[in-house]
Amino acid sequence: MRKYDVAISVAEEDTLVADLIAEQLKRLHVRYYYYKDERGNWGQHLIDLTRDVYGKQTKYVLLITGKNCVNKYWSGMERQTALSKLAKGNVLQLRLDDTRIDGLSTDIIYKDWKDNPEEIAKLLKEKVVRMRRVVRGRFLRICTVLGIFGVTVFLWYWIYMCWVQMHMLRQQYVSVPGPGKTFFISNVEVTVAAYRKYCMRTGKVFPEQPFNSVDSMPVRNVTWEEAKAYCEYEKGRLPNELEWTMAALAGKSTIYSGGTSAAEVAVYHRVKPCFVGRKKANDLGIYDMSGNVAEWCEDWADSAKTMKLVKGGGYDSEVGELAVSSRREERPEARLKDVGFRVVKDLQ
Repeated sequence: MRKYDVAISVAEEDTLVADLIAEQLKRLHVRYYYYKDERGNWGQHLIDLTRDVYGKQTKYVLLITGKNCVNKYWSGMERQTALSKLAKGNVLQLRLDDTRIDGLSTDIIYKDWKDNPEEIAKLLKEKVVRMRRVVRGRFLRICTVLGIFGVTVFLWYWIYMCWVQMHMLRQQYVSVPGPGKTFFISNVEVTVAAYRKYCMRTGKVFPEQPFNSVDSMPVRNVTWEEAKAYCEYEKGRLPNELEWTMAALAGKSTIYSGGTSAAEVAVYHRVKPCFVGRKKANDLGIYDMSGNVAEWCEDWADSAKTMKLVKGGGYDSEVGELAVSSRREERPEARLKDVGFRVVKDLQ
């Protein structure tokens, strides 16, 4: 849609005046609409054209008024459209004589005609330039506000991430006494930050994380094979079901890892996981074995060896899925938004 600075409304009998003004506007590089110069639009419906130009496409409307425009249908339509669609200060009246025109009051008179098209055109350009400055100033103010807002958001995010890094629970390996030997298990689930660092060091592709992930959350969308490879890089392995259960219960007979209250020990029934270690640990100092994300185990879940065992329940689980005894089966090649893992080592 073409935009104009000025639209000229004139009765057919007074087009000579409009011609002179249009010529000067063209010389001053002011974008104007004048129906005599818009032959390409003559095929449009005149009413639609008038409503578009005088109501939407122009900054100012110059109404050239005099005895010849009284009771003229198109002059009246252009006048009423301009008055109804534009702000009062954007409707300008150039009087050719003292004829009173319905709908126009004396306080919007812009200039009287004195065979002065150059002066009229210059005054119109001045108005257009002032409006452009106002619009540009408003735009710059908006950009400044948005810029300040953006910088503020960035700074708050940076401060927040620094806080997260300062308060991120350090991964440690906890000793778990077993029936035949003692093994060691990571006290928290492998985080996004830890897995990204591993990918950078080994040249592996970092799996895309859900949009609401941050560094201190457990890594997700990792296949069983990828979890196993990470554990081997750390000179460890995935826990088997027995080891996972022993670490989760910590010598107790609780329903969940860490106690009998799911709300105290587990992140669940949410739309995203939490930072690792935000809930209460069990008696061995191990966090999130119930809730936050479910965890890959070493074991095959079926005799056909097509499904791997997943334990612990996740952030989107119902409370019944958080029990240490609960188990589920997933294909080892699956990338799941609620499944992560932790590492077991035989020696520290």
